Amino acid sequence: MILPPVIVKMRSKKFLSWYMFRYEEYPVSPVVVNYIKKCWVLDNASGAVAVAGKQVLPNGCFNIAFVTGKGIGVKSSKADVFMKEGVYLCGQLTASISININEYTKIFLVQFYPWAPAHFIRNAIPETADAFIDLSLLEHNLALDFDPANEAAVMQYFNSGAFLRKGNIITSAQHACQLIRQQRGNVRIKEVADQMGCSNRYLETVFQSVLGIKPKEYAGIIRIRSLVDRLQQESHATRFSSIALEEGFYDQAHFIKTFKTMLNISPGKFRSDDYLLTRNGISY
Repeated sequence: MILPPVIVKMRSKKFLSWYMFRYEEYPVSPVVVNYIKKCWVLDNASGAVAVAGKQVLPNGCFNIAFVTGKGIGVKSSKADVFMKEGVYLCGQLTASISININEYTKIFLVQFYPWAPAHFIRNAIPETADAFIDLSLLEHNLALDFDPANEAAVMQYFNSGAFLRKGNIITSAQHACQLIRQQRGNVRIKEVADQMGCSNRYLETVFQSVLGIKPKEYAGIIRIRSLVDRLQQESHATRFSSIALEEGFYDQAHFIKTFKTMLNISPGKFRSDDYLLTRNGISY
């Protein structure tokens, strides 16, 4: 089942760079809605000019990226990576990245909730945060015998749920992530562990193995993304400080530090048009 795309309009002063660029988001079928958040495409396949300068924020999800064409450059505070044609597992981002999509290049991505990759990646993935890993280097159960440039074929495979293990297994990681998401990240990790009937140490071990980050890091990502999403949906006159208070940041210094750690800028310098952000709902 292929659902209609959500077309996201984008603005940029670099008109020529964006003229042939297409960004679309596709909702997924009910079969996989608890595992895949969305499919989305960054399509510069018809563009003769590279698309540069856009930022991507963490949102607590993994992605599998199908890259065709001349490739995409990714720059973070930790490293510069070039992704040539191929299929990649994109790990949990802990800070914003800058992307440079070369001319005649398309990236089709399947965005997974953080507990989903455990269904098809056989390796533990403690070292995947902020990493972009050639999928052929990992042991996995995916049957990728389709044209990666064919959006319909990619979506048909993942919408079918063929990548899922048999049975509707609710894992510890899924339970914990859902508890954190329900509170928009504004929850103490000890409270999550208590609700699950486990220790903080056990919960940290689960997160490091399944997500590659600590539960406190995950909660911080969800917290900031919740704040950014609210800012997009509400009046531009809404103050960051007001939303931060409502999101549980009672200490302004802590809020500013957390925001700068993830976005590499202060709240006052944030401009949503600099980022590739979901425009029609919650993105985390």
